[in-house]
Amino acid sequence: MSARHPLRTAAAALALATLAFTTGGAEAAGATPRWEVSLAGDSPVESLLSVSSVHKGLAWAVGRQAQHGVIMRWDGKRWHEDTAPGLPDVQEWSSVSAVSAGDVWAYGTTGREQTLVHYDGKRWDSVPTTGPFDDSWPEVPIKAVPGRLFKGGKALYTYAHGAWQTFALPRLVDIRDIDALSASDAYATGMQYPVDGGHPVTYHWDGTTWTLMSRPPIRAGAEADKITVASRDSVYVAGWAHDSHGGPPVPSVAHWNGSTWKDITGSLAKLWLSALGSDGQGGLVATGTDRSDPVKAPPVFWRYRGTTWTKEPGAPAPDGDRQSPRYAFYDLEPAGGSGSFWAVGDYSKPMAADGHTPINGLIERSKNPA
Repeated sequence: MSARHPLRTAAAALALATLAFTTGGAEAAGATPRWEVSLAGDSPVESLLSVSSVHKGLAWAVGRQAQHGVIMRWDGKRWHEDTAPGLPDVQEWSSVSAVSAGDVWAYGTTGREQTLVHYDGKRWDSVPTTGPFDDSWPEVPIKAVPGRLFKGGKALYTYAHGAWQTFALPRLVDIRDIDALSASDAYATGMQYPVDGGHPVTYHWDGTTWTLMSRPPIRAGAEADKITVASRDSVYVAGWAHDSHGGPPVPSVAHWNGSTWKDITGSLAKLWLSALGSDGQGGLVATGTDRSDPVKAPPVFWRYRGTTWTKEPGAPAPDGDRQSPRYAFYDLEPAGGSGSFWAVGDYSKPMAADGHTPINGLIERSKNPA
């Protein structure tokens, strides 16, 4: 099974291919990281794709180790593998959404089979899902709020009171991300394919149905992969595009103020943008895989404070590759109401004698509130 969407696979392949070369020092060398490593090194997981937090002392992150899905749990002091009973065996857990300590959802896949589970505070139980397997984006998003679960993919699905409701989408539309304030106020973003000639799409859920919003000013050829809702009248959509001349990726971020969209990409640049988070006060954090250097991809975050973007270094893993590092983050989530963020992904270790480059799972947390 392909563990990532083809574009994400291509990004990782290119990053790994560049490991055979070396260049000068990394940008922002010597700067004090505002991020700290929370999980790295020997752990039960080699890659983490999604994270969700209840409060500063409780969070879940999901991913895989080889062909085995792994769910990690933060207990306020450390991350450990979730061993609560009832968790089925899958090849990969790709999305998690926690409402409370006794209301957590996770989505995973095995081959072309989908698995949806719910944790009630004591055990995990499988829940029948709906809709076809998504070949173009297997890691379909889920978002849970009190009383309702939202699911993306080839259609938009809502689950409440034990029943699914399906909202059909136009042909070649695929939903990549969902965020919600409540059971009657949610947003979803994705793409109308093909990429060349297609365009991003954004939908709003009002408690009864999904409505297509006006098109966000995302760069042509960009795929809208991420959405985050700061408040009822503040929504951010983000993605990235291949540079037309074969250069670094070109990220895009747009803001909805309740009536109109505005391009706020500004100085944000050279980032395979795959994670976006809001602090709820007009500030954003964006990350993914930094391609400002043709060889190295150090851990990097971009912070937006209402008018400008500032680039800041992440924390390198103690056992990470120092000569040609490759870091990738796939999800961001506020760490409860603390003002800090969780970021999850993976990183490369030094190349082994046989030419293999080991990959480890990575979790970082911002030190200072945004």
